[in-house]
Amino acid sequence: MSLKSNINLKIKRYLSSLLLVLLLIPFLAHSSTVKNPMPKFESRITSIPLATQKIMKKYTWKLGCPVPLNDLREIRLSFWGFDQKAHQGILIVNKMLAAEVVSIFKAAYYHRFPIERMEPMDNFKGNDDAAMEVNNTSAFNCRAVTGKPGVFSQHSYGGAIDINTLINPYVKGEKILPLSGKKYADRTKSYPGKITKDSFIYNEFIKHGWEWGGDWINLQDYQHFEKKRLGLEN
Repeated sequence: MSLKSNINLKIKRYLSSLLLVLLLIPFLAHSSTVKNPMPKFESRITSIPLATQKIMKKYTWKLGCPVPLNDLREIRLSFWGFDQKAHQGILIVNKMLAAEVVSIFKAAYYHRFPIERMEPMDNFKGNDDAAMEVNNTSAFNCRAVTGKPGVFSQHSYGGAIDINTLINPYVKGEKILPLSGKKYADRTKSYPGKITKDSFIYNEFIKHGWEWGGDWINLQDYQHFEKKRLGLEN
């Protein structure tokens, strides 16, 4: 074989190898993605288990609350954590809103909106301050509106959800709750799990007819979404 032929053969082999590599790149990238896919969103809606009802009667529900326990539902669902991993949490909501809540949080999950923790308020003995300090996300809690004794909060109907409660504090003038949420009251700064009118989670709730506490005039409850139903509310 002549020198020229040998060189041409080597060039052809090089070009063939290069073409093969270029063809394999999309396949290899896809394979890498498939190996570590985002875990599938999971959810389950049930009546409140008897064991949970017993706990709720100690901390978050009592006679005189505006909805009976059989009008509430326990939702176990996936959420995307601050650690960029999938977790399972629990929300207790009005039965009329359960399917809708799952739909909203499913969309938020696949959008990777981060939530730090999601535990029922009974884990905090119904104490909002304790739950907010650890950035908890929760729904039902039969209690009064903040600053309005005797007036049931929308949480009492299972029609409100507070999300990332440290990152998204309650602000009324100089009053900021939780106390350690003061540094997050500056809404010009960026934080994981922060809720703004530009955030995906905000638009999901609004799309389903919910109201955001951050839109209120006299105070801003940045963690709070609510939806009034059936004319039961005050």
